Amino acid sequence: MTPHVLVLCSRRRAMPARLFDAPGMERVTVIAETGHPHRFPDSVETVEVGDIQDPGEVYAAALSIARRAPFGHVVAPVEFSQAAAGYIRSTLGLPGLGYESALGFSHKYLMKQRLRDAGLPVTDFAQVLALDDVPDAADRVGWPCVVKPVFGGGCLDVVTFTSRKEFDDFAASPRADSLRGTRIPLIVERFVPMDAELHCDGVVHDGEVRFAAAARYFTPLLGQIDNFSGSYFLPGDHPDLAPALDLHARVVRALGMRSGVTHLELFKTPGGLLVGEVACRPAGGGIPEALRLQYGIDIWQAFLDTSIGRDPRCEPRHRDNVVVNADFPTRPGRITRLVPEADLAVLPGVIGTRMTMAVGDVIPADLTSSTSPGLVFYEAGDEGEVLSRLENIREAYFLETSAP
Repeated sequence: MTPHVLVLCSRRRAMPARLFDAPGMERVTVIAETGHPHRFPDSVETVEVGDIQDPGEVYAAALSIARRAPFGHVVAPVEFSQAAAGYIRSTLGLPGLGYESALGFSHKYLMKQRLRDAGLPVTDFAQVLALDDVPDAADRVGWPCVVKPVFGGGCLDVVTFTSRKEFDDFAASPRADSLRGTRIPLIVERFVPMDAELHCDGVVHDGEVRFAAAARYFTPLLGQIDNFSGSYFLPGDHPDLAPALDLHARVVRALGMRSGVTHLELFKTPGGLLVGEVACRPAGGGIPEALRLQYGIDIWQAFLDTSIGRDPRCEPRHRDNVVVNADFPTRPGRITRLVPEADLAVLPGVIGTRMTMAVGDVIPADLTSSTSPGLVFYEAGDEGEVLSRLENIREAYFLETSAP
């Protein structure tokens, strides 16, 4: 009989629909948050929970499912479901990333602790249990600082403070309501001035890195929602490539991953590379498609394979030019005008476009780093051409919104 697979999804994100039709996914039950907008195949049962980040609530739902239809694997494609997935695996004796390891990839304070203990370079940090405790922690780690929930992703509820006064003004305003009301701890990190921000995406199996690639963002991600964001892969002779891949391998060892995929953020500083964060799920935005275009690697398929106990297929191919993915700037409101996809497809070097929104759609107010009306993929011969072709796209792009 085909093994039964449990998939944990949040309200914001699920796996690509095509993976529900992949071999090994003939018997699937999804646990998703109430009000999720995702559409699953008719053969997929959906059980709703109030909060996918609550291991107790998710475990109770999983146990109820297992009593009538035992499952052999838990698939956690979203950042917010990692801890619950690990708890279920550990408690029910299932294969895959257990609770302690899953916390290392999702709980930002524990992650930083374990990386620092393993000798990896990270910025100074502290954990607080309430927003009002941030100033004391910032005095210890240093101002300016970055504050965010220990569980999170997509730059959601991430705030930078340059001084105590800036924090006090924020704390006295409605903007603080989300962080003040959170039920989870906050991490306070010393802000890192950086020359660039990189990411590494990899596939691990049997404790070995089977594939890894490093890329550079156009600009550091924080605060760039209203600008073009995106990245391009580093060519083989780039001076940052080898140090980035070495740090990726060391992070995988430090956090104890045996099988899975990774998305690692690195900060390039005058003193060298620092580890920002790492996740054990595919990257968001256009990075998965860019990996396929550059290397022929289907990172989502590799994620599914490693999640259900299969050897991932990792046979990267070489492409002469550098593949670039660029997410469009966005702003809240109802879209009244948006650049036509055809206008972008004819620009020099463009090899693909994907519009995710259209005129009439409403862009939500709670923007994240993955919120975008679309993205474009192009290729370039070198880093200079990466930027010049981005300027062509910037000149062609337009987005206008009105109050919803």
